[in-house]
Amino acid sequence: MATYTDTYGFNKGSLAHPAYGNHRVVFASVVLDFAKIIAARSAASATALAAADVLQVLQIPAGTLLLQGGLEVTTVESTNTTATFDLGFTGGSPAAANVFGNDVVSNATGITATGLAAPLIVTADDTLDLLINTAAPTDAVLYVWYVGMNVND
Repeated sequence: MATYTDTYGFNKGSLAHPAYGNHRVVFASVVLDFAKIIAARSAASATALAAADVLQVLQIPAGTLLLQGGLEVTTVESTNTTATFDLGFTGGSPAAANVFGNDVVSNATGITATGLAAPLIVTADDTLDLLINTAAPTDAVLYVWYVGMNVND
């Protein structure tokens, strides 16, 4: 299993809360188009994605209270139709690998979202991670997001 911190084919944003409004409520999102990610990784001579790999998809600064998160399959996978994903934290603080999605299938559109009964506090800079469980997708498109609060200051 490899963990990829690069952003070939997508932008995971910066490790800072937005600098507008009172910036207490935080919403962050990213589109993961696996055809573009694979093409960008190939062009950069980066390692191909495989089952059990982790993509760090959104940066979350310390002092974020996570309220809800999820992913939406907006375009279904046509090749590796057995690809499934977990969405959460594969290491760091907190360690909850599937807190926002568990075994989400890539071959059906739909939204998987979890509001946390006991919100998680991110105590150190971290990333929201997508774990590729069973097979690497080739053309699925996912919309990944979280809602939190900046509880610093």
